[in-house]
Amino acid sequence: MTSRSQQLIRLAQEFVSEVPFNVVYASVGGSTGRGEADQYSDLDIVIYTDDISLTDAKNVMYKDEIIQLEIEHCREFPKQKNIIDNPWDYRFLQEICIIYDSDGEFKKIKNWAIQYFSSAKGTKRISEQVLGIVEERKNWALHCMNQGNMYSATHAALGAWTEAAFLYLFLTQGSLSTNALIPSIQKLERHFAAFKTACPFTLNGQWSEIPAILKRFRSYLRKQGFSFEFGLSPIQDLLYEKKAARLLESKEYMSLLWQCYGEAFCLYAETSENDWFEDYFYELPESLQQDLRKIGFVPLPSHKIQTICTLSDELINLVYHEKNKKNISLY
Repeated sequence: MTSRSQQLIRLAQEFVSEVPFNVVYASVGGSTGRGEADQYSDLDIVIYTDDISLTDAKNVMYKDEIIQLEIEHCREFPKQKNIIDNPWDYRFLQEICIIYDSDGEFKKIKNWAIQYFSSAKGTKRISEQVLGIVEERKNWALHCMNQGNMYSATHAALGAWTEAAFLYLFLTQGSLSTNALIPSIQKLERHFAAFKTACPFTLNGQWSEIPAILKRFRSYLRKQGFSFEFGLSPIQDLLYEKKAARLLESKEYMSLLWQCYGEAFCLYAETSENDWFEDYFYELPESLQQDLRKIGFVPLPSHKIQTICTLSDELINLVYHEKNKKNISLY
């Protein structure tokens, strides 16, 4: 565990001890929970409380550190049945650091979940769940193409590939790190070359512009009256600047573009009121449309969308063959 992780965990414990409500359980996730925190890391804290009126998700500043805070009611606390039914939804248990456990149940469920995730049954169920997500997104991409909505089809295909890539990362390396995803896939040289050729992320060298694009997008949405407290918080601008600085320092430019695209797409999802992306996009000011095109918001032709969907299947198959070596059937 890095010294920065230890520092942030102590800070998280202080923060949790000072909240003005009853804490039943609390944990830290992300790079700090994994013990990998560096100078750019923030704190991801989840608190479970028995006060039903307090559920929330927001960014806060505490002693000059950024905290991404999620407050959940105890009824949302992980249970064995929920984990067995939908393990992919609870994969965060793999990497959290528990900082408050009123009755010892958090430690018990975490240890049980980690064992289940690595078991044949757990691996199979995780794969089934992700396969369902990937197939749904691929089918939506095909539907969007048939409707002539190529922007939406592109997003759906990229969503399918991303979910498959996270499955590959989790089941082959035991990692949930967003920063580790692209470097992991890059080791699959042929696959990654095909992805780079098909994807809408253009490596044009204007890397320092990228955080400013997200900042302008958030600023515009706030001016339109949206109040999505988590994604539109000004603190989120600072947080992404730190994430971008880390990736710029390590020259991980594809990761930078892919993560920026993902954050911008989440902003669309939270503020679109279920509009087609095409309708949403063309209502933006031309300057913002140009901004978003720079980070991958372009409609791909059908053959590239189909390639990305095929690459999603390829990642699933790679997981299958890796696990098949260990006599674990995913199908």
